[in-house]
Amino acid sequence: MDSERFEKYIEKFGRDVYSFCLYLTRNKEDADDLYQQTFLVAFEKNEIEDDGNPKSYLITIASNIWNNVKRKRARREKNFGTACLDDEEVELLESTEISVEDEVISKEEKNKLRRLVMALPDKFRTVILMYYMEEMSIDDIASVLRIPAGTVKSRMNKARKILKEKMDYDR
Repeated sequence: MDSERFEKYIEKFGRDVYSFCLYLTRNKEDADDLYQQTFLVAFEKNEIEDDGNPKSYLITIASNIWNNVKRKRARREKNFGTACLDDEEVELLESTEISVEDEVISKEEKNKLRRLVMALPDKFRTVILMYYMEEMSIDDIASVLRIPAGTVKSRMNKARKILKEKMDYDR
């Protein structure tokens, strides 16, 4: 793959991939590493197709790399008892033209929802992030995670139910 074409992918999908990495890892340093590894693997494999879905392909790579990292960490922790890293709150900046009051309320609700999403078990959080944040279809998510579409739907419904209960509970 030539470098100009590769730079085009970074410019077009880099922000979305990085945002996905942040939500997946819940840690800026890990997100930086995952982002770099994702594009490095994509460049080395040279399999991005313009007529396919390049964003989905990059998200798949990021998801697979992160799953491998989690597996390795779990194995190390089990064998050596290493401590887990603390979670950092992910702050997204959004500019909108709404009143200050509405903006504060909206931001509080979004932060609350983000915290609740980040607290979901991995299998639920991943499908929620892919569907809502990356706007991937159920079939694309199933393909990326190598699970049936019905399982994706089931996890989405369970995650929505958990989030709804916790949002209603805190009101």
